[in-house]
Amino acid sequence: MRRPRLAVRTAVLSTLLLTGSLSAWYFTRATAPVADTSAVVSDSRLPLYQWTLGEERVYRLVWDDLQRVSMSLAAAGESTTIDGTLHLEGSLALQALEVRPTGTRLRLTLKSLERHEAMLSGQALLPDAATVATHLPSSASAWVELDARGALLAVRYSEAEPPMFRQLTQTLAAELFPTELKDASEWSAVESTQTGDVEASFRFEGDGDARLTRRRSRYQKLRAAGGTTPFQQDLRSLTRFERTPDGRLAGVFHDESLDASRSDGGALMSRRMRLRVEFASRELKPLVATSEVKSIIRQPSQIAFEGDPEIALLRSQADGMTIDRVLQVLSTATSPEAIAGLDGFVRRAIAALKLEPERTRELSGVFLRKGVSPGLRELTMDLLAGAGHAEAQATMRELLQSPVAREHEAAFAFMVQRAGFLKEPEPETGRMLTAMHAQARASNDVGTERASLYALGGVVSHLPEGDPAVAAYMRPLEDALRDARDDEARLHALRALGNTGQESVLDQAGPHLRADSAEVRAAAAGSLRKAPQEVATRMLLDSLGFEKERIVQSALLDALDARTLDAADLERLRAWVVSGQLASGAESTLLNVITHRLDGSAPIYQMLQALALRPGQQSSVRARIMSLMAQSSAQRDG
Repeated sequence: MRRPRLAVRTAVLSTLLLTGSLSAWYFTRATAPVADTSAVVSDSRLPLYQWTLGEERVYRLVWDDLQRVSMSLAAAGESTTIDGTLHLEGSLALQALEVRPTGTRLRLTLKSLERHEAMLSGQALLPDAATVATHLPSSASAWVELDARGALLAVRYSEAEPPMFRQLTQTLAAELFPTELKDASEWSAVESTQTGDVEASFRFEGDGDARLTRRRSRYQKLRAAGGTTPFQQDLRSLTRFERTPDGRLAGVFHDESLDASRSDGGALMSRRMRLRVEFASRELKPLVATSEVKSIIRQPSQIAFEGDPEIALLRSQADGMTIDRVLQVLSTATSPEAIAGLDGFVRRAIAALKLEPERTRELSGVFLRKGVSPGLRELTMDLLAGAGHAEAQATMRELLQSPVAREHEAAFAFMVQRAGFLKEPEPETGRMLTAMHAQARASNDVGTERASLYALGGVVSHLPEGDPAVAAYMRPLEDALRDARDDEARLHALRALGNTGQESVLDQAGPHLRADSAEVRAAAAGSLRKAPQEVATRMLLDSLGFEKERIVQSALLDALDARTLDAADLERLRAWVVSGQLASGAESTLLNVITHRLDGSAPIYQMLQALALRPGQQSSVRARIMSLMAQSSAQRDG
């Protein structure tokens, strides 16, 4: 589906101008018309600014904002970086619509923009004056709601305001007006902003408290980090809110530099913002009765995604990749290894396929081309599985059932398994795999039979709980294990069942934990990695108690590593390790379990001590043990 490019990019810009919902009682309650045009005057330092009803004050605006945000994707372990730059110069107007003891309502408009540069990942959002007139029109307005002290409560919009106008003016208002004010010479507070929750100190300065300064010192939370991810930061921030002698808004001067990284050192976000708003002129205008409704309410901290954020993120992931370019690369490459930056190409190509699903079938030409290498056909299936939408699955089904797909049987088996990677498998895909398995079993096509079993297991794992198709797709898997004629068939059936993550796997795999074949026992252990019942953890620990083979111990430990282990489970594992039952060669798998639970607890530390005393360790394994011991010891002492 094609979408307007500006609207799509605007949605990503909202992630960069980073923002829930506000209890609307204050703003939706009825307010009586205000006849008095005098300003609300206070002998104290607050309200921050004085306003006169009807007065429109025009300010010169210079706004420079550069941001880079690293965003996590749905696929585990993947992220993408979005760059955004904004340079605006022009004028804005603030007119007092309501002035009352409990607060003030201002109309904010962008009267003119002589400079309008906005870039997102190298693409212009405001290329010309016509685009500006469409997306940042001078006729659009926002209502800025201030409390009795002059602190920002929210910004209100109507449905008529363009999305980009809403996003930019919300961010602008959040910088023009503090969200925390006190009637004191100085104070500290935590402001909740679009970027995150930040500690700030405020101080009134100058003759007659003509200036309020704000220095932000540390972000407690960053929206870009998902709110909870630990991060490190380098922050420099200073804002000056200037007042005229009679208490009017004279100007706002804001500079902020932020570099934040994850605890592992990976980049999280960086921002450089410079904002200058200086008084230019004033005019007292009569208030005109209007039926305008501003029903969209945005808090200062609210991140609002206009349009479709998923589509916007895909644009960034594609990074200029198009279907035409994907086809060109695939048609000229002799093998996947010949494609420069293969991993990056795959990610960008999948995003391009998601953006233009109607063109997905064009990949069939590459797949069906005479003489194409098996690797390129497998790569084509990777792209279709990654896209995963209806058009991609229809193309997958068509190609898998084409005669050329079987030109290389080994490659065909791998291609069939790609169907198990689909996050939202369609019923038609499941039915195709079921029919393919039945046909392969009848014709003794072992490779296709096993490949379709693995794919069916993956399909089941992505079906919602209670889906009636689960029973239909589980039946071939259960039959394959029941009817297995040898250990090789048995272990493949167990692995395919393990892909499903279903409760019934516990009963199916449990008896095979004591099979004569070590390979079958290892497969049974692996099949319990995703079993939802807690009893699966106990079964794996029980099996460790009598298992002597390294290959099986490694499979049992690997399955345990994928599960939640409580204190009692770790104590059982400690007793097993200390008793010397760990087979030689299985140390690395046990260290994986320890590494993912390195908390300085006694069981973890004692397992490391026991491993350190084992003779004949490889130097790399011993170095890893000693490093983990040092970390565990530091945590215990800390």
